[in-house]
Amino acid sequence: MIKIQNLYKSYGSLEVLKDVSFQIEQGDIFGIIGQSGAGKSTLLRCFNGLENFQKGDVIVDGQAVSSLNKKQLGSIQKEMGMIFQNFNLLNRLNVYDNVALPLKFWKQDPHSLDNKQRIEKLLKLVGLEDKSHAYPRQLSGGQKQRVAIARALVLNPKILLCDEATSALDPQITRDILNLLLKINKEMNITIVVVTHQMEVIKQICNKVAFLKDGRVISVGKPEELFVAPNEEIQKFVGDDIEILPQTGKNIKLFFTNNNSKSHTITQLARTLDINFDICQGKLENFRGSMMGSLIINIEEKDLLAVGNYLNQEGITWEEIVWVMLF
Repeated sequence: MIKIQNLYKSYGSLEVLKDVSFQIEQGDIFGIIGQSGAGKSTLLRCFNGLENFQKGDVIVDGQAVSSLNKKQLGSIQKEMGMIFQNFNLLNRLNVYDNVALPLKFWKQDPHSLDNKQRIEKLLKLVGLEDKSHAYPRQLSGGQKQRVAIARALVLNPKILLCDEATSALDPQITRDILNLLLKINKEMNITIVVVTHQMEVIKQICNKVAFLKDGRVISVGKPEELFVAPNEEIQKFVGDDIEILPQTGKNIKLFFTNNNSKSHTITQLARTLDINFDICQGKLENFRGSMMGSLIINIEEKDLLAVGNYLNQEGITWEEIVWVMLF
């Protein structure tokens, strides 16, 4: 478990992190999302002591990072693998030796029987069992990131930190890497922390997410809770198109979860109440295999009470939109 408590980080007079607090449970795939400059990568490097901080603390499995000596901090770092946007492979080493680098750092023999078997197992896990003797220049971007993932796992860490790990990859390779991270989380029970500015990364693999803006946590929760029914700050980040809604009648926004996204709520509403309505906007998205979304309808003002009562009875979350435009 990782617990962030009232964390502050500054570079001189520039405050980068401001009173950041949240908790990551064992087995989570936890996303940290925000625009460039929000403090995401700096926060991630505070987890393993690569960045110092002025106030607050990071507590990893009951140990406060700020109170650890160099040796103790090294033990924490050993239990946290890390992958980066630019892979950070050594071009003069082949795939096997790149994966083995952490073993050498910790003065282990990378060619011992146990370590050799472990590296071979990891290369098979990431789909590169036939690339052991290849060099980075011979690999695609996706293959390089797979090598980096294997390297991050070679010390058998409890936590995997991913700093914009898919930002340099094309969409299909990004999906492949994300599916690999899901597989690692499931099969190895490794907690994964993902820093990204890509909404699709959060939707595809994260079960929890923290949204950062200007060094502060704006919201923490399940992705479907934050992005299907976003607050104003998240809505600006997501960049939903401005929708011009009817200025007569009432505009109602309905939120659909996995439990009711495939139901015939709207059709049944019209039939049961014998009313007419217009569909103004709809959106359905995939969150970790679950379909969720929202729908905006325009109804006559006289039907508002009946529609609200019906939706409440059906367990559908809804709200009346009082603005002409959505931001």
